[in-house]
Amino acid sequence: MTRTVTSIDDLDLQIAVAFIALGVARSAEAHSPSAANTRLVEEARASVDALLDERLVAAAA
Repeated sequence: MTRTVTSIDDLDLQIAVAFIALGVARSAEAHSPSAANTRLVEEARASVDALLDERLVAAAA
């Protein structure tokens, strides 16, 4: 069994991209409030949070 370890640099890039996506989702929600846009903001926020958690674990290893 092999395990893929993501480098911290890769995680940092993924975090940056996810944060940009969160900004886009927030902007869409601000311009057009709807349940769908609210859901997209929550999904984007969850993605950023998960990546930040993964980054903390990787940094501690």
